[in-house]
Amino acid sequence: MNKNKSLLFGYIILFTLMISGCFNQKQVINVEDAWANPGIKGGNSAIFFEISNPTEIDDSLLEVKSSIASAVEIHKTSMVDGVMKMERQFSLPVPREEKVIFKPGGLHVMLIGLNEDLKVGDTFNITLTFEQHDDVSLDVLVREP
Repeated sequence: MNKNKSLLFGYIILFTLMISGCFNQKQVINVEDAWANPGIKGGNSAIFFEISNPTEIDDSLLEVKSSIASAVEIHKTSMVDGVMKMERQFSLPVPREEKVIFKPGGLHVMLIGLNEDLKVGDTFNITLTFEQHDDVSLDVLVREP
């Protein structure tokens, strides 16, 4: 009987470890095709990319950080009464199993007050902070639109 109790106890421990591993495992958000417009020191630029959320968890992009500019903000461009307007986004939904595309004329990350010139071929780093998932750090290529 002791052997059966030990075996049962072992299975319970194994099952508990497997379950806790599933809940503690971080799933990954993917960010691809990051690029930025050229810009001059003191001026502005914009970053574009695609976020894929292949996970089962809805998430939100909370902020983007970079040392390349004085301010880094998430913006959405839209047409309102025939006028193009940019509106800052303080949180951007990234639904599960969907893709969010940052592109000219739509969602983008504004670089305000560039700390240096951005020339075609340059790269710089950004970090995206999400509500549910780990931060994503990546290099951005400066290129012509």
